[in-house]
Amino acid sequence: MSATTGMTSNTESAKLFFDSAFWSAVPSIVWVLLIAGLVWWLRAELKALLSALVSRLKSGGPIKVGSFEIGPASGLVAAPGDFSNEDTRVGVYVDDGIRAKERDGLYQVTRDVMLVHRIQRSNQERQLYDILIYVIPHKGASLAGVSKVEYFFGHHWGNKIYPSTDRSRGFPIVTAAYGPFLCTARVCFNDSAAVTLMRYIDFEMGGLTQAASKSA
Repeated sequence: MSATTGMTSNTESAKLFFDSAFWSAVPSIVWVLLIAGLVWWLRAELKALLSALVSRLKSGGPIKVGSFEIGPASGLVAAPGDFSNEDTRVGVYVDDGIRAKERDGLYQVTRDVMLVHRIQRSNQERQLYDILIYVIPHKGASLAGVSKVEYFFGHHWGNKIYPSTDRSRGFPIVTAAYGPFLCTARVCFNDSAAVTLMRYIDFEMGGLTQAASKSA
């Protein structure tokens, strides 16, 4: 009898322990279920919020949480004009002629044709910006000697080459993208010569684009 009584007592003690542990855990379980349900209920809003944060970061707009802030880049100020004491203080020095020669050589190689781009917010699904890419002549030059420009954006565009022949508008091409990419443009001249220009199609001006759209 004593052995049976002892076993019964141990069983009841164990049952009380597990019952107590279960009911102690109930509030935590309820909170987990409540949070999971809330996340599921607000899943569309949370997805939109995350997408907006990502878009804001990609566009160069500032984001501030408490004392932590991610904002537009700033850096060394390049002031036009003659060399100054302030230039010396921040480590600026005068070119010995090598960089000037190199820069002039780039103008000559490209025949003063420059590759540029503009962006605006896209209405296309899953795309962030619509992009206009074209060429412009440096001051004093023209595009009269250019016959066509062939654009290449890489494998996301199927490795296709896009020729543009509209000289009056700078041989333009329009595309849309979710992220920045490298564009190469082969400029073909009337004398059968050609030069390849490149430009990183970035979204750094996206913050200004959004501001202009809101003020319009």
